[in-house]
Amino acid sequence: MSTTWKIYGIRYTVQPSRPGHMTFMFGSPEEETGGLDYYSWVLVSNDRAIVVDTGAAEAKVKRLGRDWLAPPTEALKRLGVDPAHVEDVILSHAHWDHVGDLAAYPKAHFHMNDLEMESITGPDMTYHVLREPYHGDEAQQIAGLVYDNRLSFLQGDGAFAPGIDYTLIGGHSAGQIALTVQTDRGPVILATDAIHYWQEVEQERAFLIFHDLRQMLAGYRTLNRMAGGDLGRLLPGHDPLIKERYPVVETHPDGSPFILDLGAAPTSW
Repeated sequence: MSTTWKIYGIRYTVQPSRPGHMTFMFGSPEEETGGLDYYSWVLVSNDRAIVVDTGAAEAKVKRLGRDWLAPPTEALKRLGVDPAHVEDVILSHAHWDHVGDLAAYPKAHFHMNDLEMESITGPDMTYHVLREPYHGDEAQQIAGLVYDNRLSFLQGDGAFAPGIDYTLIGGHSAGQIALTVQTDRGPVILATDAIHYWQEVEQERAFLIFHDLRQMLAGYRTLNRMAGGDLGRLLPGHDPLIKERYPVVETHPDGSPFILDLGAAPTSW
């Protein structure tokens, strides 16, 4: 019997409003995109939990003008996962909102694509436009993990664990990866930020932040093929529609979704 996993999305921060010209190439200032929801994820199978991206720390979220909701580690505890004992954290890429709380997992071993490390520590970062989504403090922390023997590099495509495969997509960042996760309903593609909104795939609409535009667009097509053309099996990284389409497991004190069951079938579309 193959290993299956549950996928939980942890909605920890919100940017409630974001105009089109700050979101998509050729977007309009008059267009309202619905904002961005910020996620960390955890994959759970039997007694094993694998965190995908740590999210960011509260102080940085507030300094950058987003609305802080709750630490992702609080969601893990509600799911019965102790962050202090998590053994593996996959970093889909190294933008600030995905790697901003590495210290919350003191015993974890981290995994990231080698091209991402090459990008964040090499000549790419001499270009301000490429450096903007990264922050130096986090890049230094990631480099420190190498010296502490706590970071392994993923190369190309491969199997991470039974029921979890990784695919190098690139485009949004040099080493952006997506995960194919076997669930009770079959394979689900956790794209993280290889796509931010479903409409990027539906309309081949380019997100405004990218490392390689053509590669990002090609990645939309690749992910659509991987999902068999079924967008219900393709999970974007920031779409505010996620919380409307998937079952809510836990809510924030304000009643808004906090933990979502993304391995389940969508409840609406």
